[in-house]
Amino acid sequence: MKKIILIILLIITLSQAENYKYEATCGFLYQGTLLTKFKESRIALKSWVEELIKKNGGKATVNFYEDERKLFKDLKKNKLDMVVLTAPYFFKNKEDIYKHAKDFWSLDFGSGKYIYYYLIGKNDTEYRSFKNLKNKTLSIQVNDGIGKVWLDKNIYEINKVKAEKILKKLKYEEKESSVVLNVYFDKSDYAIINKRVWDDMLALNPSIVKKVKIIEKTDIGQLNSIGLFSKNTKQIIVDSVFKIGLGMKEDEGYKNVIDILENISMYKLEKTDLDDLIKYYDEYFKLEEKYN
Repeated sequence: MKKIILIILLIITLSQAENYKYEATCGFLYQGTLLTKFKESRIALKSWVEELIKKNGGKATVNFYEDERKLFKDLKKNKLDMVVLTAPYFFKNKEDIYKHAKDFWSLDFGSGKYIYYYLIGKNDTEYRSFKNLKNKTLSIQVNDGIGKVWLDKNIYEINKVKAEKILKKLKYEEKESSVVLNVYFDKSDYAIINKRVWDDMLALNPSIVKKVKIIEKTDIGQLNSIGLFSKNTKQIIVDSVFKIGLGMKEDEGYKNVIDILENISMYKLEKTDLDDLIKYYDEYFKLEEKYN
């Protein structure tokens, strides 16, 4: 994958003209955000945004990172104009981020501004909450930081320890579908999954509800990832990205990749959009510090 991305970047760079109104450098993570699921769309979206910015007289370079700390560090060093961070990292480092960033935004993959999570279990289980997870097995997707925070927050509040301390086994799965199917095929007692995946699985196999049920739901809508610009980013770059992102569904180029992108859209985040999540994560980090 790294070699493919480097080759694509080289081809695009060599094929572009040298005169630009502006140049923008963007950073994304390989793992941990909604873009992780869309391997093809990472390349399609990157190429498409670069092409659109080129049409607007600019040049965009997209870099992929494995280390989120390095990603944000490069933003602070003015090596990047725009980055996308995971929600747990954003809220844990929000004070530092507010000092160095501006103009927050996020992505909607067709399920609305926020995402919601479910704790699911077998239909015949007598257990109906996080209070009954002791000595049970639970499945979750690897790199699902949002779901893991929700799990640990509830276990901290109930049992005063981290989830791994009370579970018989915490099973990490690469595929989202495997998280649900583990419960369906009796490989796990419980699972944590987001609403979009649950709905997709039911659409493909309605019989799942004969063996699996929703036990608990998140009260607060979650953000998988948060995009932001460096405070030193030129306004022409911010304006261009928002113009492109907010109007992507009206652009003709979007029609060529809409199937791959699965109705992805971009929206601005207002300060009030983060209020409930700031409180939620502040509570979580206090519990983590106390009981971890």
